[in-house]
Amino acid sequence: MNLGFGLSLVSEWELAGVTDAVISPGSRSGPMAVALGRSGKISTHVVLDERSAGFYALGLSKVSGMPTLVLTTSGTAVANLRPSVTEAFHSGVPMIILTADRPLEAHKFGAAQTMEQEELFSDVVLFRSSPSVPDEINMSHWRALASRAFHESVSNPMARGPVQLNLAFREPLIEENPRVAPARSSKQPWYRIHSESSSQLFDELRGAGRVLVVAGESDERISAELIAQCERLGWPVIAGPNSGFRLQSKSSLGSFEAFLRSEKVRGEILPEVVVLLGGDLASRNVNGFISQAAKSGSRIVRISNQWRWKDPANVVTDFYFGSFRSFMSRLPDLSSANSYRALLKDLDQASFRGIWESLGTELTDPVISAEIFSFARKSDMIFSSSSMPIRDLEWFAPLTESQPLLYSNRGVNGIDGVIASFHGAGRAHQRQNPDSRSVLLIGDLAFRHDLGSLAGLLGCGLDLLICVTDNSGGGIFSFLARSASLEKDQFERLFAAPQSGDLEAIGRGFGLHTQVVKDVASFRVELEEFRREGGVRVVIVRSDRAENVAIHQAAFDEGKRLAEDTLGIQGI
Repeated sequence: MNLGFGLSLVSEWELAGVTDAVISPGSRSGPMAVALGRSGKISTHVVLDERSAGFYALGLSKVSGMPTLVLTTSGTAVANLRPSVTEAFHSGVPMIILTADRPLEAHKFGAAQTMEQEELFSDVVLFRSSPSVPDEINMSHWRALASRAFHESVSNPMARGPVQLNLAFREPLIEENPRVAPARSSKQPWYRIHSESSSQLFDELRGAGRVLVVAGESDERISAELIAQCERLGWPVIAGPNSGFRLQSKSSLGSFEAFLRSEKVRGEILPEVVVLLGGDLASRNVNGFISQAAKSGSRIVRISNQWRWKDPANVVTDFYFGSFRSFMSRLPDLSSANSYRALLKDLDQASFRGIWESLGTELTDPVISAEIFSFARKSDMIFSSSSMPIRDLEWFAPLTESQPLLYSNRGVNGIDGVIASFHGAGRAHQRQNPDSRSVLLIGDLAFRHDLGSLAGLLGCGLDLLICVTDNSGGGIFSFLARSASLEKDQFERLFAAPQSGDLEAIGRGFGLHTQVVKDVASFRVELEEFRREGGVRVVIVRSDRAENVAIHQAAFDEGKRLAEDTLGIQGI
């Protein structure tokens, strides 16, 4: 699939407006050379010496202002580009360096023309990537890679300059009947970039009747004014627990996990535009719905205050680099689409009823997350571990009148250092809010992973409550397909990984007030005492992993059923 890969990249660069490519002949770079040679829009220049080729491309880019493509084969050919790439970096000249390479299995065994190419330009390029060998699995990413490389070179608001794609090709190098990844149906470049000063995006949004906001943890505070603007525009908001939108408003949706599990509902509520604000939600159903919308032709707009390329599913069509406030301020004349918002609000309320009719009043993991979110005031802080706790908060935290601050280590979703992170966040938060309370929701594995950090809590002078959901292992793995495909003993040993040791005894061993609670009434007593007395407390709630999965499934099924009934009532 090497030639198909090359043709896909070249096609995307044609759409972006690239005009020139400089090629130094070689074997391993053959797929890209042939693809460039077939282009009817990109002029190809063949230069024997790679050092000269690099500087020739530099001159082209200096005058054209567009990134010139530079292609070399593998080995020392790549090293000859170092002088020109260094000059381009320090001069702010855009270039796209294409270095062919042998596949990973050929490295470290003395194969010809194998050397370290990925780090060769690490200090003098704005962006570099080494995609895996072209195949069916990564075909959907090809055009996104080409488009990103272009924009990293020429659209970055911080700097313009060179980027590198180190492209590994496995033999046979050039196939017959190459398959080219399809372009956007609109024949637009894969990504379009917008800033606070551009107007094209807003002109195109004016006619959109169905706009859906999906809000995760944002890099800006969401004010009542911004929420009111969403209400005025008729934009429903799928509100993550750390988004600032998890409030009782005309636009906010909190029980989306249930109704988005229905294919029937999803088919009826596809938006014209999805606005992604902040980090991605943990829900596979939310992210799957966004992908479904993209495939149906919806515009997917990612808003970010920072030059940060976040598009793991390659569905974003437009990046708006600026604040959500500035984005919303550009939309004063849009007509309201209240019927779409009203439909989603009805579905959300029906799902909420179904979920809580199913859950009842037993002290389960979903109920714990809802109780903690309801307990916290606007000045309080919640910190969440990254596996099931953040998902339970996302799925079950109610819409409230005033949302607390919520943090989680979701950068790479690790479970290490959660207690220490909570301790540090609590210190900073209570310095700013002296009368506040800070609560950590954490699973037993993440708790055990950071037991050493408990030593710093006794006498720390903070008001901290650690709530541990103890299901004797990694609860999130029980929700995955492998839990049913493996023998029980094998699953328990390799994934659930139950640990020995009594968490209650461990907490008390560190001198901390530690209590095991078994029902909602006792849990609320602990929360009330924490509100009144403060200090450091550990509350442990024990549960069964298999029962926990069944409880979640039953709640979502009932919420989904009532949402589908709502569609029937409305005649959709």
